[in-house]
Amino acid sequence: MKDYYIAEGVVEGGEEEGDGGEGEDDGKVKEAIEEKGTGVNKYTYFVANDAISGEWTKLPDLAPSQIESARLIKVCLTGDLDKKIYSNPFFYGQEKHYLRA
Repeated sequence: MKDYYIAEGVVEGGEEEGDGGEGEDDGKVKEAIEEKGTGVNKYTYFVANDAISGEWTKLPDLAPSQIESARLIKVCLTGDLDKKIYSNPFFYGQEKHYLRA
């Protein structure tokens, strides 16, 4: 297991590649994701396992349904952003989506 350090910020200077549009394939969410800077994606989040020398990874934008689902479950985090979440009720996404939600 690893610790997570999370930074919240606002990205300026236009949209990044891959923003907006339909849900992400790895999260299996097929509803529209809100535009960057609005709603659940008002802020951008970055995560690292080591705050000083670790590599910071941008967490993916979410659909509102992912936040609703995440509020219904409790999961022990592993430190692996690509780990699948197994829960009841079912959560569509990986640890990076749960962490962002």
